[in-house]
Amino acid sequence: MNPVTELLAERLDEITAEVAGEIAGRVPAYTGLSAAMILTLVRDALTVYTGAQDRGAALDHFRRLGAHEARAGQDVRHLESALRSGARVLIRRTANAAARVHPPNTEFIAVMESAFSAEDQIVEAAVDGHHRAAPSGSGSRLYPLVARGHRYSAN
Repeated sequence: MNPVTELLAERLDEITAEVAGEIAGRVPAYTGLSAAMILTLVRDALTVYTGAQDRGAALDHFRRLGAHEARAGQDVRHLESALRSGARVLIRRTANAAARVHPPNTEFIAVMESAFSAEDQIVEAAVDGHHRAAPSGSGSRLYPLVARGHRYSAN
């Protein structure tokens, strides 16, 4: 595990709570996400943000999330907004961790470029999954991540 990943992993619960608050504050459709759900998504996102080897698997999880949301009738704009809201927290946290490990130099810049690229990759994967699975002409707007008894599995 690289030093940036280690610093982020040490604060995973704190980061997850901050992401939950950011999403709830900005995207009312996603205010009822469970802590376990957000923790899974944060772990997957950090895999992509830190450039871990299994980033492809993490992006596949976001594609499946997007597809699930589409099949449930969720508006893609809500999904994208929730993902970008969480990304703000993760980019800030990644920047802080990178600054502690790498003074602002080439390595720091590389970590931050990876983080910004990761946000786009995650949103693109989820939106792609959503578009591929969206039923044609679906007018219903369900909120499956907050539905009682719903358990999205990233695996």
